[in-house]
Amino acid sequence: MTDDKLFLLCVDGSQNSFRAAGFIGDIAKELDATVTLLLVLNEEEVADYPRDLAEDEYDSESKIAPAIKILEDLVVDYAISIQIGNPKEIIIDMSAKYDAIVMGYKGMTGRTISEVLFGGVAEYVLRHSHKPVLMVP
Repeated sequence: MTDDKLFLLCVDGSQNSFRAAGFIGDIAKELDATVTLLLVLNEEEVADYPRDLAEDEYDSESKIAPAIKILEDLVVDYAISIQIGNPKEIIIDMSAKYDAIVMGYKGMTGRTISEVLFGGVAEYVLRHSHKPVLMVP
């Protein structure tokens, strides 16, 4: 078993997710850990693209480029995973391979108090994850 730490950073193109990148980047640098940037696109976002395009061509550049720059500036090892589907399910499924999930939260939409505070995807991940979840405002 390895002692290498692996963090799953969920990036959605929001300023909050980029703040999360900076926060976990500092921690990862101290721990010599690896961060996987996860961008999940839903079917609606990719519906207008030809199906023969690689997943990394689906407007991913603009949504993850700032997070990549943050990690590169901090000299942190990272990987990129771009998935298509339901963000809630994909984050939970992928988290099994990681030590912790890191997310930014918006706090602007939702129906329940927890959704208002954390957002729909973040609230779902908090409730269903078996791994530690770090929320960054």
